[in-house]
Amino acid sequence: MESVEKKTKNQTNNYKGPLNFVKRYPAIPILLLLFCAFSVASPYFLVGGNMQTILAANAVVLIAAVGQTLVILTGGIDLSVSTVISASAVVAGTVMGSTGNVFLGVVIAIGVGLVFGLINGVFVGYFGLTPFITTMGTQLVARGIAFVLSQGIAVKGTPAWVMEFGFSDVLGIPSIMLVGFILLVITAILLAKTTWGRHVMLLGSNRSSANYTGINVRKIEMSVYLICGILGGVAGFISIANLGNAIPGVGDTLLLIIIGGVVLGGTSMSGGEGSITRTLLGVGILAVLTNGLNLIGIPFYDQLIIQGFLIFVGNGLAVKFSSHQK
Repeated sequence: MESVEKKTKNQTNNYKGPLNFVKRYPAIPILLLLFCAFSVASPYFLVGGNMQTILAANAVVLIAAVGQTLVILTGGIDLSVSTVISASAVVAGTVMGSTGNVFLGVVIAIGVGLVFGLINGVFVGYFGLTPFITTMGTQLVARGIAFVLSQGIAVKGTPAWVMEFGFSDVLGIPSIMLVGFILLVITAILLAKTTWGRHVMLLGSNRSSANYTGINVRKIEMSVYLICGILGGVAGFISIANLGNAIPGVGDTLLLIIIGGVVLGGTSMSGGEGSITRTLLGVGILAVLTNGLNLIGIPFYDQLIIQGFLIFVGNGLAVKFSSHQK
């Protein structure tokens, strides 16, 4: 245990100074470069309205990516989070459409996410099933629920207050993204300042050591999938506020963006290396990149090539700096 603490102190010392700060957050220079490039390429990029558009359009992705980060930090992966967004949105949208009760809609959305997170956590943490296969199964179930319940069309009847919330802002920050920032800060504090957070990191970096030190690996593993599911449910409700209706396929294209944001920020897919702050930067890069490429008229499929290249570069930098620090 002393060696683990000593290693942590050494890594903390390595992060002192501007250069080492960049090594800890390799996504920062990429994000700054993109800001500068698009500011020159398009006169509309830095306009206040466009900044709000970027924030609002990526609130759902950020919330889900926070949960995905916790799972990846343990060495796992949750493929179901994107369709949990869809299922929770459709179920909550259906309930709100028939009752007009917004509070009940929020509870239902979170409840749907909690159920899927619990299923993933129990099967992965307690039964030892492979995360990839387990969450692929729940991914299909969640997607099926979303399309069966909605019959493949948007669920209408969203209460006016939800749509007003989706289009409102606080000091220029869209309210839906403000929810994302609050959840991000809470999760970051839990990960960095609590025993649970240290156990999550240790489990991802060395599973055997986590077992030997008396950590309840099953509980820790189940907890990260549970939180990921709950945040997926929150993201589902936020998608209703953002789009005005519950869309059954709202999460279909988000999975790779969610995982890409986590990886691009510098969190290792093998676990034990990364942070919530890095995920914020990674999601920010993809958000700015997508918006900027749209403004300068780059075709959609060309954008995919550029996004894939950036994910390779960001992950490569993270692996390189991580190995130097070790």
